[in-house]
Amino acid sequence: MLTKILPYAKKPIVIERNFIFVNNTSQTPIPLDSRITDVTVFLSGAQVYRKCPVPKTEGAQKFVFNKLPASLLAQSIQVSAGNGVAIHSVEHSIDYLQKADYTAEIVELHAKLDALETERKNELTQIELGELEEKLFAENMRLAGTESGLKAQELKAAVLFYNERMAAIREASNACGQKIKELDLEISAVQAQLGRYREVRSEPVSKVVVNIVAEGDTSASDISLSYFVNSASWVPSYDIRAKDIGSDIAFHYKAKVSQQTGENWDNARLCLSTGNPSISGSCPKLEPWRLDFPRVFKEMPARSMRSRMMDAAPAAAPLDMETEALAPFAAAPEPAVTATQSITSVEYNITAPLSIASGDEGQDVEITVHSLPAKFSYRCIRKLDPEVYLLASLSGWEHLNLVEGNASVYFENRYIGQTNVDPNRAGEDFDLSLGVDKAVIVTRTRGRNMTAKTITGANVKQTRQWTLVAKNLKTAPIDIELIDQVPVSVNKQITVDVAEISGAEIDKDTGILSWKFALEPTESKAVTVKYVVSNPKNTTVYLD
Repeated sequence: MLTKILPYAKKPIVIERNFIFVNNTSQTPIPLDSRITDVTVFLSGAQVYRKCPVPKTEGAQKFVFNKLPASLLAQSIQVSAGNGVAIHSVEHSIDYLQKADYTAEIVELHAKLDALETERKNELTQIELGELEEKLFAENMRLAGTESGLKAQELKAAVLFYNERMAAIREASNACGQKIKELDLEISAVQAQLGRYREVRSEPVSKVVVNIVAEGDTSASDISLSYFVNSASWVPSYDIRAKDIGSDIAFHYKAKVSQQTGENWDNARLCLSTGNPSISGSCPKLEPWRLDFPRVFKEMPARSMRSRMMDAAPAAAPLDMETEALAPFAAAPEPAVTATQSITSVEYNITAPLSIASGDEGQDVEITVHSLPAKFSYRCIRKLDPEVYLLASLSGWEHLNLVEGNASVYFENRYIGQTNVDPNRAGEDFDLSLGVDKAVIVTRTRGRNMTAKTITGANVKQTRQWTLVAKNLKTAPIDIELIDQVPVSVNKQITVDVAEISGAEIDKDTGILSWKFALEPTESKAVTVKYVVSNPKNTTVYLD
């Protein structure tokens, strides 16, 4: 089997088998009827693969792939062939005479736009004709009343006819004006729809000419072409579905694939890659980070500066401080700043062939579904919000090689809202809010007689006490977390004495309190927060 793979070169001269093969430019290339068989779509860009049978031929021959995207990267072109075919050179060029084809939808939209604009012109013509007829009638009536010598009865009939005709003309004119407004709305809608598409009517196309030599029977051989285009991408998205608090989470991994290449991908095998060829593959180099004291440049008279420079011996005379400050400082360049992000490249092959039209809004493709274990619990920050929220903590998601994207959250077939999937959080549990559960109630009440101030010596003391009660009205046990806080002093004259927190975990830096416990069905539990704040009596501290 003889296979040649040749990347695109600017000069159509290829050194092969120790001789130079020069293209026969006088020979007319034979067009190849190729079709897109495979497409690998990256987060930015796509690799397109075309294939077609090699026409039966002998000796040297030229073939051409026509109507390729003008935006393809010439350096990415690769051509290969099967048995009995040797590829000697590949030429890429832009064909400004051929034009890219519209998709069927774009053709239909242009035809509709032309029809609407023609109809609008007809309505304007009707208005102009009505205005002309009205002008002619008015002129005739003026002449009839002055020079024609019409009898009174005839003049009365003429006036009646004039009034009836003018009423009909103006009614028709108003109807035409209303129709024009409706047509303007339709025209704007069609133009907006066309605005979603890349205008390709006047865009040139690429063509790739392949010079081959048939060295045997080519009847069973195929010739393949691949190239890279920038104007394609896929965007990850997710559906996170929880059936109930006793089931695993269904994690649906989806993609929206779109392309603006000017050619349709019809029934092509699609491969989605998390790689991004637009990101440089070169490993960065860390430059030395040199520290030095800032150098002060002193101002001096111009004459003194010139005289010092003229008197200084280049080889032997040492520089004084002022002259040294003027010397260029090349030994300590600014440190280079390099930012890189590494994402494991994963490819997802879509089994069923898909068709992605150029310029369309994109097509949703479901990649895979993962089942993830989840731990369900309830959380309430009663000081800020009276509602109790159901949370799901997912584990194991960091091993799925995900790409950052938005996720829609569903619980019990109800849409809950949007969240963000960020692979940079790998190693952490992924917490989801599944909405409010009215069957779990938390109350927060102030303790009695806990708002009075007492004066002790030079200080004023204020005592606060709060009682939080959580109650489970569900028929199943639950885990719940209550969150509250005590104040934290940032002034030495203000002290906070925490008297009671009912065994809560406390963050001493923030004063955040957390209670975690289980509640059986119909069970309730109360916790207490009590603290005393002292401050000088000539100052004021506000507490809730």
